[in-house]
Amino acid sequence: MKEIILATHGRLSEEFKRTVELIVGATTNIRCFCMTKEKSEDSAKEELEKLIQDSNEDRLIVLTDLFGGSAANICAELLMRGHHFRLLAGLNLPMLLTILTMDNDEISTNNLIEESLKAGSEGVLNVNNILLKGSD
Repeated sequence: MKEIILATHGRLSEEFKRTVELIVGATTNIRCFCMTKEKSEDSAKEELEKLIQDSNEDRLIVLTDLFGGSAANICAELLMRGHHFRLLAGLNLPMLLTILTMDNDEISTNNLIEESLKAGSEGVLNVNNILLKGSD
């Protein structure tokens, strides 16, 4: 089972975890990092680095909400300093659900990431256009 850190602005990571647990049941492999306005940049860096150091980086996928956001930037900095976890930006529910439901000992981390990115992008739809096509 892959390890997952959800690193987001505000308490979004905790809400993502609660939401996926409504769908798939309790999870033991998700930890959350919340970048709040009360948290200094230094304490945020320390907290994220501790979460990452307490992980098996070969099996760790960090999902952030926004490329260029605080959490993603801290994680990118850690990667540039020699850490080797996987970092994805643009967290959405289809992406996270795909990781949780497809994860097993048979699928490589790279393939799991590819599938999750595909599900994440395919989950972004203009429903009005879909409905209009169906009414032809």
